[in-house]
Amino acid sequence: MVVYAMGAGGALCVLLGVVGLAQLTAGERVATSAVPLAKKPEKEEKFVLDAIADLLGSPFARMAMELLGPWRTKIRKRIDAAGRPGGMTVETYARRTAGYTVLFGLLALGLIANGQALYGILTLLGSLQTELILYSKRVARQEAIQRSMPDFLDVLAVTVSAGLSFRLALARVAESMPGPLAEEFMVALRQMELGTPRREAFEDLRDRNSSEAVNLFVTAILQAEELGAPLGTALVDIGGDMRREAAQWAKRKAQRTTPKITAITMSMTLPALMLVVLGALFIGSDLGGAGGILGG
Repeated sequence: MVVYAMGAGGALCVLLGVVGLAQLTAGERVATSAVPLAKKPEKEEKFVLDAIADLLGSPFARMAMELLGPWRTKIRKRIDAAGRPGGMTVETYARRTAGYTVLFGLLALGLIANGQALYGILTLLGSLQTELILYSKRVARQEAIQRSMPDFLDVLAVTVSAGLSFRLALARVAESMPGPLAEEFMVALRQMELGTPRREAFEDLRDRNSSEAVNLFVTAILQAEELGAPLGTALVDIGGDMRREAAQWAKRKAQRTTPKITAITMSMTLPALMLVVLGALFIGSDLGGAGGILGG
């Protein structure tokens, strides 16, 4: 009976790991299919484990909010940087994290009770699933912003050169080129409509994003505004700089990818080779010693 329980627990861990991996890579698959900002965004389909975690975490939501109080500002920034997936708030984050802690904690206790202490401790890492999903979505979002910035600036420069004001041109381009970058600019425009000064709105835009392209754009725009440089000319110059920066960013990313591919290949092939060698030694020993493999 214990063996069956251990097997069922192991199978459940593998299933949860596969589902979690699918969740982590989901952001990269849909990064280029954003809904136009002019339309009401469609409600994202909730992941089944998220629904279970929300249900289990509801009784502990208040306690989780109190425990996460000192880090509430940082959590909100991470959620904003990830694009607020599924309309996530700090309260949703706390409730879901509490639910995953209960879910994977119960599973870990079951494994520990069956003598699988190591697997039980590793299973507890599943309580960090909400944070891992936020991290993957944040990385995918910042990469999408980095890629789309040069094209966005080219269209913005043409629109400003056509005679539109900067704010109106920014709104037009954001509506015509939907995506994470357009969403961030629309947030800045809404802040300005509510009375926030342009400088403060752009500084908030820079703080919400870790993309180097956004940092360079905001810095250049604020400097051009302070020096009184023509905005159209400044946008053309910024666009050229962004093109060069985008090319260098793509090269750096490709250079970082090569070691990762090598590491994954080695980690997948080395265990298999070790199993082949050990299996050959084992079979050879049954045939009369290790020399039986070589025909001795």
